Amino acid sequence: MNQFEPRSITKSEFMKLNEDDLMFITNPGRMGDEDGSTFIIKQGNELVIYRVDGWMSRKMGEKDISLEDVRTQFPKWNEAWKHSKEDNYQGKYQYLYMGFGNGLSVDHSIYKEFEPYLNQLVEDYLEEKDDEDKESLQYAAVYNVWEQAVIQMANEKGIDVK
Repeated sequence: MNQFEPRSITKSEFMKLNEDDLMFITNPGRMGDEDGSTFIIKQGNELVIYRVDGWMSRKMGEKDISLEDVRTQFPKWNEAWKHSKEDNYQGKYQYLYMGFGNGLSVDHSIYKEFEPYLNQLVEDYLEEKDDEDKESLQYAAVYNVWEQAVIQMANEKGIDVK
């Protein structure tokens, strides 16, 4: 069984990544995950989870991966983030708002496979909440379950998560 355990990555390793292999990436918001980004790279039949952070909590050094580094390395993601409020934006990613400025970008090549897992877990999450809270928690539900949806999808599809 796969688990969602992000790896750290050095700046030199990060700068070698190809955005074509980027399947999932979060953008920071005002609450929840304001300090960094989690992203998943596809390598053959593996999804490799990485985490870069410290953007709000410490001074960035030369060896640290800054938000600007991520924007530069993944320009299509940055473009999707910029156009996140446009319903008709057509790019590499499907952008999902997760509340308080947080977002998740999912590569279109995997989105249709991922969507049913995410929708089911969002539904399950909201089912446990009071009716008056459900609408306001719709975005937070995505924030809270997207990682589990990746794992469920990977397990059912026989994809290794590292």
